Amino acid sequence: MVEYILWFLTIYGPPMASNGFPVLVRGEKPLDKGKNFIDNRRILGDGKTVEGLAAGLLGGYTASLSVAALRESFFYILAGLAASAAALLGDIAASFIKRRLGLERGAPLPLVDQLDFMVAATLTYMALGLIGPGDAGYVAYSFIIVAALHVASNNIAYILGLKQTRW
Repeated sequence: MVEYILWFLTIYGPPMASNGFPVLVRGEKPLDKGKNFIDNRRILGDGKTVEGLAAGLLGGYTASLSVAALRESFFYILAGLAASAAALLGDIAASFIKRRLGLERGAPLPLVDQLDFMVAATLTYMALGLIGPGDAGYVAYSFIIVAALHVASNNIAYILGLKQTRW
């Protein structure tokens, strides 16, 4: 159990931090600059901001520093930052897809809302060789845990007034 917890924090701590930090800032500069896509819908919407992206990168970097100290390896700073950036890009890609589907900001898209960032981070770690075929069980457990944590943390953020929706 301790081995899994250490693995989980090493692999998914930085991307989870990068996914959670944007909600802590009130971004005013949309990444899409208010522009529409060829379907005449917003590219991303007001929920994806420059400030949120910066906060997410800062959160991922901070968590990566902690993991690197825990693992006593500088490599984990770079790996965690890469996975954090990928996680943010995964979330941005999900927003793009939601806009194409005609879903407004805050509208739910189950499983995509909970796992978009994690899929991107997992693929990044696979590319870096930190997740391999022998880790499939750990990854499966992690997806379940992260989905549950995501729902719980979003509800807490909603109750605290940090988010406008529960998901």
